[in-house]
Amino acid sequence: MFREGTFDSLRSLLERSAAASGNRRRKSVRDSRIRPGYLPRMHAGFITLIGRPNAGKSTLLNAVLGQKISIISAKPQTTRNRILGIYNGEGVQIIMVDTPGLHQAKGRLNRAMVGVATDSLQDVDAVCWVLDASGPAHRIASGSLPSKILTKAESRVLALIERSNVEKVSIALNKIDLLSRNALLPLIAALSERLPNAEIVPISALKNGSDKFSGGVDRLLTVWKGHIPESPALYPTDQVTDVSERFVVSELIREKIFNLTRQEIPYAVAVEIEKFSEEAREGKPPLFHIMARIMVERDSQKGILIGKQGSSLKRIGTLARKDIEPMLGAPVFLQLHVSVAPKWTENPSLLRELGYES
Repeated sequence: MFREGTFDSLRSLLERSAAASGNRRRKSVRDSRIRPGYLPRMHAGFITLIGRPNAGKSTLLNAVLGQKISIISAKPQTTRNRILGIYNGEGVQIIMVDTPGLHQAKGRLNRAMVGVATDSLQDVDAVCWVLDASGPAHRIASGSLPSKILTKAESRVLALIERSNVEKVSIALNKIDLLSRNALLPLIAALSERLPNAEIVPISALKNGSDKFSGGVDRLLTVWKGHIPESPALYPTDQVTDVSERFVVSELIREKIFNLTRQEIPYAVAVEIEKFSEEAREGKPPLFHIMARIMVERDSQKGILIGKQGSSLKRIGTLARKDIEPMLGAPVFLQLHVSVAPKWTENPSLLRELGYES
């Protein structure tokens, strides 16, 4: 299973969370709480990470956990599902709810993604707005008034947070490695005017391990601890996510497609695990047999994904396997094939089957 500070096998996690595959359906984040009475009392609670696409929500979640749970890409709208990341520290368990980026949704799939994000503001203890600081800082440097530093899209995120009635709010000012100190201080002052009750913490989630930016995430964790109630641990204290191995494997494959393809192809792709079996081998680690279906909307997209003599599909599989094998702690035989499902992103039955709609 995923354990804090390591990248070990997820085997035990499946046994503890047999219904984990249901995490992709829209639901209250508290539906998945585990309430074992033997766990010690501490501070524990849910914090939703919300923001625009590419703000760094998934990068922040991975930085806090010290391992990769949520896939990342330079392209926007990579995250499609609600994913829990469970940070276990001394006397605290912080359950981060990673969400799809908020955007003007065009199409049924994108509306479902935005619905996942907005629903994740319900029944949580706190919200953290992950904001790419580079845009507002540039607008301040260009002379914009404090009331004008946010784009319309960013202002909609702010309005959504205000309407949620969640009392505990933090702002993770991300990507400060792109800013000068002179640009950061006016930005903090301007945001304090817009959200006076929010606690603002500058961070660089991507460069959190460097000496210059190492303190931001730790300060954010301290803020979050003050935002969650005293409570028993809600999950076993060595568990760091609620998602299943099958889900993580499908996401790792989709991440490689996102990173290796262009234009509309990443957004027309879904990955479904058709076979996931484990072969015991005497005196050796088990061998996993995984077969995944990559779904696209058009024949032309299928051809691009496969590539000349299968070269593109082979590269996707090779890169995915390099991430999957350390996660499972065993060698993997990975088979990929591509099929065409016209307009699957608008098909309610397929969206439900893939877990994007309930």
